[in-house]
Amino acid sequence: MEFMPLTRPFIGEEEEREVIDTLRSGWLATGPKTERFEREFAAYLGRKHALGTNSCTAALHLGLLALGIGAGDEVITTPMTFVATANSIVYTGARPVFVDVEPDTLNIDPRRIADAITERTKAILLVHLYGHPCEMDEIMDIATRFGLKVIGDCAHAIEAEYKGRKVGSLGHVDCFSFYTSKNLTTGNGGMLVTDDIEVATLAQCLRDHGMSPGAWARYRTGEFRHYEMTRLGFKCIMWDVQAALGLQQLRRLEKRHHRRLEIARWYEALLQPLNAHLEILRPRSYVKHSYHIYAIKIKGVDRDRVAHIMEEKGIGVGVHYRPVHLEPFYRQTYGHCHGEFPVAEDAAAGLLSLPFWPEMTEEDVHRVVETLKDAVLAS
Repeated sequence: MEFMPLTRPFIGEEEEREVIDTLRSGWLATGPKTERFEREFAAYLGRKHALGTNSCTAALHLGLLALGIGAGDEVITTPMTFVATANSIVYTGARPVFVDVEPDTLNIDPRRIADAITERTKAILLVHLYGHPCEMDEIMDIATRFGLKVIGDCAHAIEAEYKGRKVGSLGHVDCFSFYTSKNLTTGNGGMLVTDDIEVATLAQCLRDHGMSPGAWARYRTGEFRHYEMTRLGFKCIMWDVQAALGLQQLRRLEKRHHRRLEIARWYEALLQPLNAHLEILRPRSYVKHSYHIYAIKIKGVDRDRVAHIMEEKGIGVGVHYRPVHLEPFYRQTYGHCHGEFPVAEDAAAGLLSLPFWPEMTEEDVHRVVETLKDAVLAS
């Protein structure tokens, strides 16, 4: 039987035509398609400004810098995320300060944030894990009380909503990933969104070598203009071939999200008989979950053994994530150790991500669950 991957991108004829149009246009780098994608993405979220980048990591890095985060500062964040979240803080010279997570969502626990704030704390970098929104009312209240900036890592959460509002509209800066596995993909790529014109202007300068304006802005005026490098910047721009994919992916995003919700319901119903061996992470009633990843917590049996058996039987699985503070770099650099964040560590020991993408069939889901059942019983 054919191996079933953990996820699978969908590229349709519309994306192909948009990319071909870009290739024939003669403008492949940052240009009119990137500008259009930025404008439409901002409109989707209800934001004033959007800046395409080459990754969410780059967007987070630029966003932190544009908010004034730098050497000697501290940024509170979650250990339950991909390493890129914390790495973006380290790139600025600041220190990531981890706090534990909620047991049911695995998002940063607002009740623990205030205790981690010091005179060096400048921001909170939160992650809407798997696409389930963080408790934004509480987090924004804390940020206001202590004068902190909030940066949202929305890599999993394009469609997600908190009490009727897009989560990507709630932070001072929010950042998105368009990696190949994401709900909207451009192969690689990212986006920074904000309502603050000063933050947007600085981030735009930093993303293209510290030059103002960028190549496309100079070109489209039709006038000869010199460029000036005003800051030490980076090379992390989006280019029009990526944006061409993004334009068409954005158009099908909500339709595919409805399918994600249907597949999640299939999984939940079929997994009920295995309740003694696993925990389903259910969304809270007042959120819209984007279901980027469908993760469960294995109980009472060895998760790695279950994963090994499933892979042997042709079912791709994943672990999202290993706690960042226990990665060798963070242990060696900052002295972290086991036991600091018990909720995150306990959850991580049992987490297992199951195959999940909108084109899956009900038969596919049945196959995954039957294989999971066999693997659990054999472990």
